[in-house]
Amino acid sequence: MTNAFGAKQNVDAALEALRVGLSPYVAEQMKQRHGANWRQFASRAAGGDGRGELDVYGLLKTILDNYGEVFRHDARVRKARSYVSLALDARNSSSHFDGMMQDREALRYLDAIRELLEAVGAKPQVKIVDQLYERQKSANPAAAKQITKEEARLEEPPMSEKLQPWREVAQPHPDVLEARFTDAEFAANLAHVDQGIGSEEYTDPLAFYRITYLTEGLSRVLRSAAERFAKKGGDPVIGLQTNFGGGKTHTMLALYHLAGARAAKYAPETLHGMKSIFDAAGVGTLPEVKRAVFVGTHKGPSEVMHSSDGRQVRTAWGYIAYCLGGWKAVDLIADSENHRTNPGSERLVSILEQASPCLILLDEVVAFAKQLRGEEYEAFHAFIQSLTEAAASVSGAMVIGSLPESDMEVGDQRGVDALRRLEKLFGRVQSAWTPASGTETFEIVRRRLFQSLDDDGEKARDVTIQAFSKMYRDNPADFPPETREAPYREEMKRAYPIHPEVLKRFSEDWSTLEKFQRTRGILKIMANAIYALWRAQSTAPMITLALLPLSEDKVRTAILEPLDKSYGPIVQAEVDGSMALPAKMEATRKRFGDVIAATRAARAVFLATAPHMGSMRGGLTGPALRLACAQPGDQISIFGDALRELSERSAYLYREGDRYWFSTQPTLNRIADERAKDVSAEDADGEIIAILRKEQAHKGGFHRVHAAPENPLDVEDGRAVALIILPPAFSHALRTDDLSAAERIATETIQRRGSGQRRYRNSVIFVAADDSGLDSCREIARKYLAWNSIVQDEAMAEGLTKAQFDDATSRMRQAAEGLAQRVRSTWSHVIYPAASKDAANGTGAASGFSLEHSSVVNRAPGKPIPQVVYDKLKAAGVIVDDLGPDTLLADLRKVWGEDTPHVLVATLLDWFASYVYLSRLRDDATLTLSIEKLISKIEAPVAFAKSFNDADGSYLGVTQWSAALGTATAAGLLVWRKALPNRESSASAANDGNVAKDGGVATPAGQARSDTASGQKQPKRFYGSVTLDPDKAGLQVAAIAKEILFELTRPAGSSLKITLEIEGSSSGGYPPDVVDVVRANLRDLKLDVSEVGFEDN
Repeated sequence: MTNAFGAKQNVDAALEALRVGLSPYVAEQMKQRHGANWRQFASRAAGGDGRGELDVYGLLKTILDNYGEVFRHDARVRKARSYVSLALDARNSSSHFDGMMQDREALRYLDAIRELLEAVGAKPQVKIVDQLYERQKSANPAAAKQITKEEARLEEPPMSEKLQPWREVAQPHPDVLEARFTDAEFAANLAHVDQGIGSEEYTDPLAFYRITYLTEGLSRVLRSAAERFAKKGGDPVIGLQTNFGGGKTHTMLALYHLAGARAAKYAPETLHGMKSIFDAAGVGTLPEVKRAVFVGTHKGPSEVMHSSDGRQVRTAWGYIAYCLGGWKAVDLIADSENHRTNPGSERLVSILEQASPCLILLDEVVAFAKQLRGEEYEAFHAFIQSLTEAAASVSGAMVIGSLPESDMEVGDQRGVDALRRLEKLFGRVQSAWTPASGTETFEIVRRRLFQSLDDDGEKARDVTIQAFSKMYRDNPADFPPETREAPYREEMKRAYPIHPEVLKRFSEDWSTLEKFQRTRGILKIMANAIYALWRAQSTAPMITLALLPLSEDKVRTAILEPLDKSYGPIVQAEVDGSMALPAKMEATRKRFGDVIAATRAARAVFLATAPHMGSMRGGLTGPALRLACAQPGDQISIFGDALRELSERSAYLYREGDRYWFSTQPTLNRIADERAKDVSAEDADGEIIAILRKEQAHKGGFHRVHAAPENPLDVEDGRAVALIILPPAFSHALRTDDLSAAERIATETIQRRGSGQRRYRNSVIFVAADDSGLDSCREIARKYLAWNSIVQDEAMAEGLTKAQFDDATSRMRQAAEGLAQRVRSTWSHVIYPAASKDAANGTGAASGFSLEHSSVVNRAPGKPIPQVVYDKLKAAGVIVDDLGPDTLLADLRKVWGEDTPHVLVATLLDWFASYVYLSRLRDDATLTLSIEKLISKIEAPVAFAKSFNDADGSYLGVTQWSAALGTATAAGLLVWRKALPNRESSASAANDGNVAKDGGVATPAGQARSDTASGQKQPKRFYGSVTLDPDKAGLQVAAIAKEILFELTRPAGSSLKITLEIEGSSSGGYPPDVVDVVRANLRDLKLDVSEVGFEDN
């Protein structure tokens, strides 16, 4: 046996125990109120035996239907009232079992049944249900701790403290709890009711009046009917004319049941609300009233209206005559029946007099009339005129006719013509009738959907209303001003447990829709919503607009029915549902998720603005939003915060100033999203590169910053430390076995400059994008380009309001700022060369270096990339801008042994910029200043000399224990003190030209030296002039750099001066665009253009 069937068996057994335990209690209570014939006041399923014993459905239904008159006086049952409804739900689930009953659901049913049995004192049955509960729990122990999927799906905030949930206070009618309501239920088909078809709430006079609120207009009609039937005056003809769903049919049903109460064994004056009306009319009671019901849509003009005893009637007048007086009355108009002609008022008067008091209800007469043709069409209109005239002549006769108000309801032109004629006919003799208005709608809806409150319920309602009123008074700037007034408290009281804002929105905003059926439409929506909230065990103190669960299929269907079809996908994607945008926001934002703030705000805006079809005038303001969402205990501002964030991401939620509304037209957000999707990765990277190149204006502590060079290998080779900001194509990923793109290009750039080798390897540092953050950068870049394209789109701008254009401009700026911040935070991986412990362990074979990594954190708003990188590396000692003398001496010993007397400072500058195992100096000044500090120390083993005399091996301009070297430092040399002669030379600067230039290392004084092993003198200068082919200049220059220039720079102390001479001519002259481009490119290349220009000859 499956769990579902096992659960059903346990519930069935509990229901049987409930029947046994509840029967004597219900019988006793009903008998005390109604006497021995109490069963005729009991409720039963349709078709049940009125004299038989009540089944469990009848028992529970009897308690609910007679609660106010019979059972509310029992304190035990008052407390257990909600369990009655849940037990009825159990019975219906079992009776209509579809193979699905969750364990958790069965446990709830069993618990409710047990509590109800406990309340009525049925102890033996309580023990039975306890056993069933334990059996069910043991079948699935986890079920007792779980919540059902339906309960979990309900998006509702936590219950406000100290306020009772509405579902514990206000009990819905059984048909609402059982979801037995349908479109036909609320449509109240008059023809079906006349045939006894329909739910008890519509077919039984007592039940109907129990759910009917007597509005001012309806009370006036009923009083007139009571007077008319009692032959004390009253109006003979009343025309009911409103738009679709305006309450016409419900009014006719009220008259129908008033007239038929006696036939149904009820005293008319005992119907709910009728005693005061009878007293006002001066009527004690009514006799049996004959009724004729004609519904124009029930049968077509060519159909037989009625047949019996071998006879038929085919006309409206024949049918009405039969209803009032049988075949005898039909015989009075036999000729008119046979020839389908108007019988005239004289014959009709005779029929009405014999039937008086009588009621004739004419519904959907326009729909019937427009189907007629020719003489039949004219005869029908003539009959209506004769009938109204006859009714006016016969005391006790009453004719009620309903007409639609709008041309849309009648369809084609023929229907419009029929409506106009019938309006004139009824207008001649009819009495005025007014539909429900204002707060009457509140009462109608509340009375139809909920049972009356008991004393405890009224107290709980008043506490809730007091809490809401206090919230409105304490926060006057957050809510509409009328909410602080006494009339609003009265509105809440009349609408409870539904918030009046819900009913106002539907009765005012939604009633403007042609397809919305006013009261009927409200009932349909709210019945479905209440059923869903009840099943999900709603804990809210009042049903606000923001709590209507649009994710529930039936609720969503009822809401969308009168709206444009394109709203359907919008609701599912942007308003309500587990995959909707608000739910996704709440999943990542705990502040919103705790109270379902985004979903509640989206529901409120949609329900308040959808009927206005995207009009800004119907937009929801901040105070109205909070009124639709907030409950006592809520953080009031959270709904506005959630809505603002939602509007920035939504494709159909508009915002202008303080107003929000949904539209079927995509917002600029959606347009921007679509345009963003069309932006290629290359274009996105191009915008990122533009941001990076702006960064190089902020050098931080670097002398050189190269932002996103097209080819990093082309970055100049210089001694000052340079930062290379790698473009997006060279990103870096952590924790990968292979070299990242950034590591590969960094290795290659450290090794090579152009086609040759890079000399100053210790002066290059790289910063690369984090691979995982690059996609986000590109998305923001796409957003920026999309918003920028909207702002620059002149054709689109013409169709935008100023507020929309300003919003687009603001979004573009926000995207630009966001992109700059995201770029700064994404370029976080710093890569630089460092000494490898083993040459073989370097990045390349025998490369002598390995790559070191460092990460920087650049939080919003973010500092320029060069500044952040420099600060991090300086703090870590990777870049040195203040080299201590001891550190300098340690570095010197790595490259300059004491067996070599001196070394040129220029050579040291090259070495520090080249060798990765030396300190990475910010610039040349860092080394020269450090040298001054070193030689100023008394114990320092080195001295400074301006020059070295190669002829006699002496040092000129020797300085010891002094730091005042100035600009001469870079041109001099360092010498080990022990290598100095006893008397240092003080020769003048005129003799300083004999400085060692052969690699920067001199032979100790007194030693002979030779220039080469063979004794031949080495050449010290190279020169050359080469003519290049203009078409192959690039390739030839690259070859020269690789094969010649590289070799010339290999010796230590060597230097190069390269001059490129260009001479161009054009027989026709250079046009202005060529001149402008060449000059602009020269400026961009930052070349010394003092000897460059165009001339006439």
